[in-house]
Amino acid sequence: MSVSEGVKNFERDKQGRAYGRPVATSDEELVRVGPGTQGGELLRRYWQPFALSGDATSQPKRVRILSEDLVLFRDGAGQVGLLYPRCMHRGTDLIYGKVEQQGIRCCYHGWLFGAEGHCLEIPTEKNETLRDNIRQPWYPVVEEFGLLFTYMGPPDREPQFPTFSIAEDLGPNERITAYRSESGPNGPHPKIAARSDYNWWQMYDNWMDPFHVCVLHFSINGPQFSPNLGILPEVKFEQTGDGVISIQKRQLPDGPVQQRISQVIMPNMNCTAGVTDEDLGRAGISWTLPLDDTNYVLFGLARINKENPPSGSAIPMLEDHWGPAHGKPFSEWSLQDHQQWQTDYVAQKGQGDISLHSEEHLMAGDKGTALSRRLFRKLAESVAKGEDPVGAGANKARRVEILAGNSLLDPETGECIAGYASRV
Repeated sequence: MSVSEGVKNFERDKQGRAYGRPVATSDEELVRVGPGTQGGELLRRYWQPFALSGDATSQPKRVRILSEDLVLFRDGAGQVGLLYPRCMHRGTDLIYGKVEQQGIRCCYHGWLFGAEGHCLEIPTEKNETLRDNIRQPWYPVVEEFGLLFTYMGPPDREPQFPTFSIAEDLGPNERITAYRSESGPNGPHPKIAARSDYNWWQMYDNWMDPFHVCVLHFSINGPQFSPNLGILPEVKFEQTGDGVISIQKRQLPDGPVQQRISQVIMPNMNCTAGVTDEDLGRAGISWTLPLDDTNYVLFGLARINKENPPSGSAIPMLEDHWGPAHGKPFSEWSLQDHQQWQTDYVAQKGQGDISLHSEEHLMAGDKGTALSRRLFRKLAESVAKGEDPVGAGANKARRVEILAGNSLLDPETGECIAGYASRV
């Protein structure tokens, strides 16, 4: 929905009665991620992180990605396999398979499949040539930065694995660290089967929403982050070649201007800087990965100093409020607990498992969210027409550039005093 459509909705609804309202609908191009859906086919044109390196072991593991159930394992030679779970022989689930030096062996009749699905052995058949044309459905895997990535799109459109600016020009004491989060960026959401339990766009919308920071995290609940972020910023949204950025400027009481740049990169990446006064530097990068239409997880990469790694919680509210205020784990909070202390979880989950976009009333402050949705739809429609989306295509090389970060600017000259001021 565009900002202008939101204004029209506002005019339509100003009588205020609930009776007779139109049947609410979701934006199907955004929210559906399964095979054959417009959004799902767009997401499948890119390499997606789906697990940490340590998740692949000799014990087969179930993984769910874009509404597809798969089996992950690492064979004795260190090769990572990502296979369709039903054995192509008689359909037994390979989650019960035995991992060996060269692959995974089905527990039923012993068919052995390599990490790329090749049938390597059929113990019950004497004719060894039978296996040459047999291949268990599989997806390719790249292991990089401590993450496992897969490409789930058409084989003839597979791009090269991308490069990332966050990994360039590392200092002698710097390294890249990977993480998985079921909790989102602003607090430990309930861990329900190790995922967040609503549509991924309700999280992804958040990255281009700078104004909720000074409302939800400050005026509604009192400071949950650095007090500086409670200052209403001047914000400018800009579309880049492959995403959207928001440039936020806050005039601090002690003189300098704090500049905070946030970024989304199509189709499901984002770069968001830290929330404490000490976070004056470039942002990391994360992916909002849909497991299916109503569940997602976050995977990310951060650049840290090996000699001075972050200590404790980077989010003060975790230590200062949630434990002492209620004395019980967040996952055990009652409705009354959440009503007293709101987080991004209730703001996002409160929209329902899948938000009803036809009921929204987008305003000027929602321009970044509207731009992100519009670009995603445009790219999804291009894929549906048989075209390649930005940064994707057969053997396409892509460099993912991070523009986001925090810095302090001289209020007179606008020059960077401290932190990371990107070229924008």
